[in-house]
Amino acid sequence: MLPQTTLPAAEILRRNSHAFSSHSYSALLSAIGPAKVVLIGDSTHGTHDFYAHRANLTERLIEEKGFLAVALEADWPDAACANRWVNGLDSQKMDPLREFQRFPKWMWKNTVMPPFLRWLREHNATKRPEQKVGIYGMDLYSLHRSAAAVVEFLKKVDPCAAHRAKEKYNCFDRFGEDTTSYAWANMLGINVSCEKEVLEVLRDLAAATTAPLAASAINEDSRFEAEMNALTVRDAEKYYRTMMREDEKSWNIRDEHFVMVLQKMAEHLQRKGQEAKIVVWAHNSHIGDARATDMGKRRGEVNVGQLCRQVFGEENVFNVGFLGSKGTVTAADAWDEPARVFELRPPIPGSLERLLGENMLNHNLLITHRLVQHLNDPKPTKVPVDKDLVNLLNQPRYQRFVGVLYKPLTERQSHYSICETARQYDAIVHLANTSAIKPLEPEDKEHEWKVGDPDETFPFGL
Repeated sequence: MLPQTTLPAAEILRRNSHAFSSHSYSALLSAIGPAKVVLIGDSTHGTHDFYAHRANLTERLIEEKGFLAVALEADWPDAACANRWVNGLDSQKMDPLREFQRFPKWMWKNTVMPPFLRWLREHNATKRPEQKVGIYGMDLYSLHRSAAAVVEFLKKVDPCAAHRAKEKYNCFDRFGEDTTSYAWANMLGINVSCEKEVLEVLRDLAAATTAPLAASAINEDSRFEAEMNALTVRDAEKYYRTMMREDEKSWNIRDEHFVMVLQKMAEHLQRKGQEAKIVVWAHNSHIGDARATDMGKRRGEVNVGQLCRQVFGEENVFNVGFLGSKGTVTAADAWDEPARVFELRPPIPGSLERLLGENMLNHNLLITHRLVQHLNDPKPTKVPVDKDLVNLLNQPRYQRFVGVLYKPLTERQSHYSICETARQYDAIVHLANTSAIKPLEPEDKEHEWKVGDPDETFPFGL
């Protein structure tokens, strides 16, 4: 049973709220303190304001706190292309977002990303090698492209291993480029999985890159990129093998892969003599600790927020959730369908967003915990800012999660989960009025970019 406070919710919220804008990040940066991993979420994948604040906040973390890596909820090969560009390894005329070709392209090919990547390139141009910032992808949907990248790398260091890798990865060829065909085949029991072949390539790659002659000649960044592509193939195979029949297990495989990537990134930075300080951009459902949500309590799912606290230490991790109430959002009606602009429905009764809106916290920051480091103690500690606020926000409430699809007719069932907010995040930002992210290139050029039909009804049963 949670301890109750006798103070009105409005008083608790208002005394702890900070006005939030691009010019007022100081309170949040102070609370982040000496964190090594900062997770910045979004409650939708299609809101301009969330992306813009995330980019601005990341620039401050890089400049003021020495963060050296940005990890995106994006595929490894796509982000690797952007990483080469921001580090000056590609011509400035090249498009750093050119590899982002799969649905939903607007997640990264949007109007916020080019200026952020230009800022990173200009920042890196003034820095020594050990001070340059990298940008990396954590996702695992790039099975075929990652496999091709592993083969290409091996051609340069061990042609025989490259030939064997190509033969082993050919296991997937009978299913074509559509990875869901592999998923269906496994569910129906008509396929012997490619797990064995994938693991054999991973072992061959390790042997090829650690052989004395090869190891001395291989660039560390190239070796790391090849290793991560091979690990992506390994985890993608496992993900697709379980996707159709074990939803919770496939979720866990994906988020465990995200955190494995973060661990490998930290090790890579340390091998290069850099401090392992990483900013993570992902959805609130990934960065908010799953143990404080229905997804963890009822479904047994883990996520990045939970695993980062367990792997890197509670005292080294700070996570920020971004919430919205009204406005527009870019999303699709179904997977692989063209994106359009929807009007967000008002928050439902009993939701966190409704609580914040009713108390006029419209563009405000609430900090539930801060990281503190004392002079004589090298290990920071995480402390609650206000126990009344923590108790108030830990009362279970609905919270809205919109990914790349928006289902307004079934909004409560499709987009809300019950959460204990102060256990879930270390800080939350509530933006009452937000606007849709604008894609750089709409997926369907004949599709009219317009706001969803205003005559759509509210979800049944509200």
